[in-house]
Amino acid sequence: MRGLKRKIAMKGKHNAKMAQEKGAGSKKEEAKSHKVVTIDNYNERFYRYDSGSIAPIEKLSYSGNALSAAFIANRDMIIAPVELSRGIPEESIDGALEDKAYEELGLDPAVEYTIKYIELHNEEGDNRLYQLFIIEENKYQELFSNLRESIKYVDLITPAPLLYKTLYENEILESKSVHCFLYFTSYDATIVFYKNGEYLYSKSFNYSLTHIYERYCELVGKTVDEKEFMQIFQKEGVKTSHLEYQQNFIKLFNEIFITVNDIVIYTKRAYKIDVIDQMYIGSEIGPISGVEEYAQNYLGLYATPMVFDYKISSSDWYVDQLHYMLALTTLEYVEKQSDAINFTKYPRPPVFYKRPSGQFTITIAVAILLASAYPIYYLGYSYMNEMIIYKKRKDEIPLSKEVRKYKLILSSKKREINELGNVLSQRKNTYNSKEKTLVQVYRKKVFYRLQSNQLASFSGDFEKYGVEVSRIVSENSNYSFYLLAEEDQKITSMIKGLSKKYDKELKSIGIDDIYKDENDSTYRGVLKVELK
Repeated sequence: MRGLKRKIAMKGKHNAKMAQEKGAGSKKEEAKSHKVVTIDNYNERFYRYDSGSIAPIEKLSYSGNALSAAFIANRDMIIAPVELSRGIPEESIDGALEDKAYEELGLDPAVEYTIKYIELHNEEGDNRLYQLFIIEENKYQELFSNLRESIKYVDLITPAPLLYKTLYENEILESKSVHCFLYFTSYDATIVFYKNGEYLYSKSFNYSLTHIYERYCELVGKTVDEKEFMQIFQKEGVKTSHLEYQQNFIKLFNEIFITVNDIVIYTKRAYKIDVIDQMYIGSEIGPISGVEEYAQNYLGLYATPMVFDYKISSSDWYVDQLHYMLALTTLEYVEKQSDAINFTKYPRPPVFYKRPSGQFTITIAVAILLASAYPIYYLGYSYMNEMIIYKKRKDEIPLSKEVRKYKLILSSKKREINELGNVLSQRKNTYNSKEKTLVQVYRKKVFYRLQSNQLASFSGDFEKYGVEVSRIVSENSNYSFYLLAEEDQKITSMIKGLSKKYDKELKSIGIDDIYKDENDSTYRGVLKVELK
């Protein structure tokens, strides 16, 4: 079942008069007094924020005086921008965005999704720009159904990439800049971009801490102690004095930053960014030593550790940054609910007088009081109602015959509609099949020669850089070139050269891995190219 939830639009900061600022300040102080339980359901790690301090808790349990909040990792969501005409009325935006999501993002009509969105600032053109956040219902239940059993209510479940906005809301970071945040957890590795304090783009890639550990074991050809590995990886990083780790750490970071560099290049091009002012790098286990200097040399970006002063105290030497940001985001959400996207399906019930049952009880109590004060009035009113009911029942008899007559007519028409629907469905299937055949024939006739010319051009470039191709695999506009070279630098130089030369002709170009073949001492890799 498709369905968009109510729109949540993000708003920027605005100037206010002194009296308004004082009122806003008092509201913030009220929000800060709330207790918040922050939930990392991926690692089963929980913290409790209370009166400006945060501390871990071993087990979740229901607490009526504490808010609860969790986040959804970038990897578990579809996040994409879509445009709508400014001429679409407000009441039709939900449906229009739903249709756009299914048409442009290739959502499966047989799968149930929850879709939320924010409107982005866009003064150019005739369209309004929206950022969609989509999660499959099955994935949602897999992630959060256990919380209902332990704590009953979850006040806020929000996408992890949107947590960084609290850094700007709380003036921890300057909003008039372009920042990117590279963060590693055991279940995900994510790079998030913000421009002028607003979410811009985020991307997960396959180098979580767990994957990094497994990849290291592959490089050394044996299983090493994971705890020892993580300690050395976090405390010493690329500057480790352990010789058995040093060389393989360099290989690991080379692989990681090749992927990061591709994402940075794509983001700058797609979102027309000239300069990224600063990069912040962190992880759930703490700052990774030496990685900022490595990023500066490899990416050319000014980088610093992702450790901020949240004005929150803790007895732990390090707390996962996502818990800090989740606590602050929840406090802001309590103060003004329009500032956070909320996916929760387990909300806390409203206060008694706002519930239907409470309103009903209050109404009955007031009615009893009024009835006691005016017994004669209500007695007469009761007799009058009985007379009205008697008359209505008398009038109902001929109407019932008409109702039965039209029910039979409607039933007949529904059967006709169902039969016509079956015929229409069959013809749609026939049409779709023929349409796909024609599209495939057209693509082969029109694009085959163009792709052949591009492949011929690639062949000349491979020879130029001294790289050989042992095999080419193609699927539509996607090509995989199996490369051989005497040095891995030839392959990386060729990739950079091709990226620059064919920037306007390729959708994407990249290589997952470059490895050395011990049998013939050549370097091998699979270059993946997607043509426009």
